[in-house]
Amino acid sequence: MPEASASTIRPAPRRAGYQERKMKAVSSISSRAVLAGTLMIACLSVPTAAAAQEEEKALSVSGNVAFVTDYRFRGISYSNLDPALQGGINLNSSVGLFVSAWGSSIANYNGSTVEMDWTAGWSGNIAGTTTTAGLIYYSYPGGSNTDVVELYGSVGVPLGPVTATFGLNWAPDQKNLSSSSRYAYGQLSAGIPGTPISVTGTLGNERGSLVYDESGAKGSKWDWQIGASVTWEALSFGVTYVGNDLSTRRVEGYRLNRGAQDTVVFSVTASF
Repeated sequence: MPEASASTIRPAPRRAGYQERKMKAVSSISSRAVLAGTLMIACLSVPTAAAAQEEEKALSVSGNVAFVTDYRFRGISYSNLDPALQGGINLNSSVGLFVSAWGSSIANYNGSTVEMDWTAGWSGNIAGTTTTAGLIYYSYPGGSNTDVVELYGSVGVPLGPVTATFGLNWAPDQKNLSSSSRYAYGQLSAGIPGTPISVTGTLGNERGSLVYDESGAKGSKWDWQIGASVTWEALSFGVTYVGNDLSTRRVEGYRLNRGAQDTVVFSVTASF
């Protein structure tokens, strides 16, 4: 779910101590196995999806596998500036209902080195807009006090050759959050006529229990990204500049330094 990075809330990785990393070594291995299994299913699902479409036109299956030079989410590196392997599977119905699973390798987050996102929702056309609403469960296999549930919604409005999308994500007060948190964003995207090139720009603001200032009080942060991608058959090659205003702030107790720096991310995605 790469595109979801602009519209979902994930608790930022907290740096684990030496003793904790030692105790979680076995969990780390099993977490990588979960991600590897997801990527394998994404690849092996292609013939299964084709057969299913022949038998039942009401459902369609799609998948993707991606390599990124840095897993960035709302301006923050979740892979500690290292490359990440990602993959997802989507099941869509003709009435707009959908479910999906998406995974990525991450830096150690309370004992987990894998993020798995499970999504269910509805997407359709309302008054000429593309409207989407749903629920996401963010899980971190092998991690402690990490999982979060979030509600989200977005509306995409066509403006000539450009599509403007506005979205809001809300994580209610729950076990692994001290209080609720929300993320609002706006995005402009367009394809360049006569070319396989598309460009996208996003500006978002996060406020609530996931963001703290240096005094420990709840705060907010801004993040932005602008990028372009080129599609060739089933492959997409992308480059994105990502930034934020977190020079003196923390996210979920994790003191940000290198992980909050502006950067350029390169990606290669294969879709099925």
